[in-house]
Amino acid sequence: MAALLSYGVYLPRYRAPLGEIQRFYGRPGRPRAKALATPALDEDPLTMGFEAAREALAGQAAPGAVLVVTQAPPVGLRKTSATLAEALGLEDVVPMDLGGQPGGLLDAFAIAAHMAAADERPVLVVATDHLVSHAERVADMLSAGGAAAFLVGSAGGFAELGASARARREVYDVWLLGTEAEPRYRLEVLFEVYGVVAGEALSSLEHATGRAVGEYAAVAASQPHPQTIRALGRCGVTQEQLAATNFVGEIGNIGAASVGVALALACDAASAGQSIAVFGYGGGEGIAQAVEVVDAPPAIDAAARIPGAEIALGTYYRWTRGRQAEPH
Repeated sequence: MAALLSYGVYLPRYRAPLGEIQRFYGRPGRPRAKALATPALDEDPLTMGFEAAREALAGQAAPGAVLVVTQAPPVGLRKTSATLAEALGLEDVVPMDLGGQPGGLLDAFAIAAHMAAADERPVLVVATDHLVSHAERVADMLSAGGAAAFLVGSAGGFAELGASARARREVYDVWLLGTEAEPRYRLEVLFEVYGVVAGEALSSLEHATGRAVGEYAAVAASQPHPQTIRALGRCGVTQEQLAATNFVGEIGNIGAASVGVALALACDAASAGQSIAVFGYGGGEGIAQAVEVVDAPPAIDAAARIPGAEIALGTYYRWTRGRQAEPH
């Protein structure tokens, strides 16, 4: 059974004031997040993925493959995974990019499990993102940045990747047309479908494992919006199960990295013998997976990275304006 050997997380230091952004654009109501984790001018999904990967690889055997999940590759027509592998000084590795689905980390885990079983070397899986919305839409997209990395081996880790289950609806909730520079969204569809497919995927996972959702020590879920987290309550998930992993109201939506950071937070708080339910969501598809903790996790104190240094509204726009059109 495939195992998690180590993990790493990177969150940008700076936090943009979402409340000020909403007031600037005349958007009424309470801010949906206290702040947004905002990459600086010299940061992008590649540099954030590098930092998370470097932490995951510390003291570990070199991987035989690098899988990168992102919706925002910083340079077009290039493999982010190959560039990342070169930056990390990794040789003789298979680089693979997976894009287009914010819950794709669990797709990458499935691929990594097969690759690790066929090779003596582990597989490095990195989820990294900074999907920027134009101007006033940032208040709804909660656009933030971050990265998480996991080293997956065939055995011998602190946790085993267990059964998984999927559910899907063919919908358009948040999407990006190839000819346009900004994401479009229909939040009412996102909220409804997230809850529906979460319920179906978690129910299918219960049938596969014989464990009810309420029996997991923690639930680590994709977090595009605080309202989607509330939808998990209708699926039997308790506030106690989300206490250590819920961060979207603190730092915003970090896209493909969201479920990875949530899983890292859950691992930090877990003990041997406990189980974690992971739920990845994107584009109408929900993927639920059980993670069985068999040994003390190599805790990295990911929660300490959630607070950050506040930046001014003008600094936020100077750093983000134009990122939709050109890589930085």
